Amino acid sequence: MISRFTHILSIAFLIAGSPLHSEVPPEVAKVLLEQKAATPLPKPKGDVVQVKTATELEQAVRSLKSGQTIVLAPGEYRITHDLVLGANTPEPLRNIGFRGATGKREDVIIRGPGQENTEGNPQSCFQFNNVDGALVADMSIGDFFHHPIMLHGRFGCRAVRMRNLRLFDAGEQFVKGTSGGPGRIGAKDCIVEHCLIEYTDIGPIANKGYTQGVDIHRGDRNIVRDCVFRNMHVKPGLRFQHGPAVLMWNDSRDSIVERCVFLDCDRGVQFGVNEKPKDGPSDHSGGVIRNNFFYTSRRITNADAPILAWNSPGTRILHNTILTNGTCPNAIEYRFANTKGVIIANNLTDANILSRNDAEAEVYGNLTKATPAMFADAAGCDLHLKSPVTSIVRAAEKLHPPLTAADCADDFNAHPRRTDAPSDIGAAEHRSSPAAKE
Repeated sequence: MISRFTHILSIAFLIAGSPLHSEVPPEVAKVLLEQKAATPLPKPKGDVVQVKTATELEQAVRSLKSGQTIVLAPGEYRITHDLVLGANTPEPLRNIGFRGATGKREDVIIRGPGQENTEGNPQSCFQFNNVDGALVADMSIGDFFHHPIMLHGRFGCRAVRMRNLRLFDAGEQFVKGTSGGPGRIGAKDCIVEHCLIEYTDIGPIANKGYTQGVDIHRGDRNIVRDCVFRNMHVKPGLRFQHGPAVLMWNDSRDSIVERCVFLDCDRGVQFGVNEKPKDGPSDHSGGVIRNNFFYTSRRITNADAPILAWNSPGTRILHNTILTNGTCPNAIEYRFANTKGVIIANNLTDANILSRNDAEAEVYGNLTKATPAMFADAAGCDLHLKSPVTSIVRAAEKLHPPLTAADCADDFNAHPRRTDAPSDIGAAEHRSSPAAKE
């Protein structure tokens, strides 16, 4: 197991092309990446196009047809143009794929001219426009002044799956879901899973700190799961100070963020931003934030809380484990009068849960007095419970109304939660079910 951890460490950090200036000890990242590693995908079938150079990749993109998969041989690809899919097409481009040939994301790297390079081209990598069904998997993408991946909802983008990627050093958002035009037009049914999204040093200066990890406007039913977000910071004094690792807003609906790790991020997950949004009655509605680990050793800016529901009615915040280590006064905030019908239950935190600006929620079964001693390796960001904790069991026994399997059927490790006794609160149950895989 030690050798496997060492391998995972090398694939995550050494591919950046420059020394890592990390706030997180390397042994921390090894464990987290092990926990969130993706299982291999089946080999692509059907019409497969093999490429081994940036020129071949760009040519394959220009001639790509529905049903095709482009497979990239190991190596570094320094592209000269954005990889634009489904632009100005009357019919959607359907069921397309981009795969690293080996299944190891460290073996294929698509690299731009730099996150602070205002003059270099291209400034983004993948741009999905009128695309219905796509897979991007098993590669690393970074050093772009704007976005590694763009999901143009206003042009019909839906059902893009991003799996086992390392997205690093973006000048703006790492995954950007755009909107525009009349009506509610945004990216729909997209999935970001088993990805490492990180700054190897710090967020952008040239773009005045304008960054988030995953940022979706007017999106429906988008999912972020089993990902690790690291070092989402910007320098103090820039115009944009509070870029969350995950931001769903501008009339987005029914988003899910689950089983992720947020490690030294100024903000973790935010549903909604504005009290009076430009579109729709709320800035976000519905959705769930569940089974996530949040650990912060320091914050560079005063960023409110790791979880924020601001003008996000009907949202559920369930079974998260949050250690702020005194870096902010609150672990969870719900805000603005339109934020109603919210449930905040079974969270294990070391800071308060706060209502602001007349927001309303059912708040129960939480414990806000967590200590590092409760966890397997708090300093190493392993927030699995070390042993059953009486106060945690008592908090679980106070559940009213009880949560259902539809609310939170599994835990941080995707193990089914217990049904024979009160469930542990927090993201990871102490005792795995008999069905859990070791």
